[in-house]
Amino acid sequence: MRQNDITIGGTYRVRIGDRLAPVTVLHRKTGGGRARFVCETHDTRRQITATAARLRPVPGTMDAEREGARRAAAAAAVRPPRAFSGSPGTVTVEPVPVRGMLDRIDPAVPVLRLSQPNAALVHRAVDACHVAESFGHVARAVRREVGRFVIVRTIPRDLRRGILHAAAVRHAENRSTYREVMGHAPLPSERMVAEAVGIACGLGPMPR
Repeated sequence: MRQNDITIGGTYRVRIGDRLAPVTVLHRKTGGGRARFVCETHDTRRQITATAARLRPVPGTMDAEREGARRAAAAAAVRPPRAFSGSPGTVTVEPVPVRGMLDRIDPAVPVLRLSQPNAALVHRAVDACHVAESFGHVARAVRREVGRFVIVRTIPRDLRRGILHAAAVRHAENRSTYREVMGHAPLPSERMVAEAVGIACGLGPMPR
């Protein structure tokens, strides 16, 4: 994130080791150089210092939506999408159902494990979505993000299934994190509320 987007007293996430720990920003550290913020972890109540770049918004919050929009704007129009080329990978894994996302999985149809850059791309797209969104909405967002770089229909089917499964796992993890941090199930976003009102009034769904 950018330092101007950090709110004192706000809740964010920071990677500590192999986990994303929810933290509360206590105050900005005084002194010159790169801006740093003193934060307190929610689980251990330990104080840590983090730069704005290390702080990540909690999925499903307005901060997450703004950060996702900022990243998308910064990466937009870098170059037109191209046809997929090269090897899609050789490591296949047996997919497992993802509750609430992909409940019905054929274990006989393996999927390709994503490389680290591809997984990071999928995770960015999923993290920019509100956690209360349906998986269909998330899958379309991932497709749009991938489609900025590669013509999706040219991606091998095994790899497309791997992308979809990775997105489902990430969205499920984000929902779990939201419940842990906020203490309740995800609430609908403003867009979801507006769309529901529009449908109830006979205006139809909002354009995506």
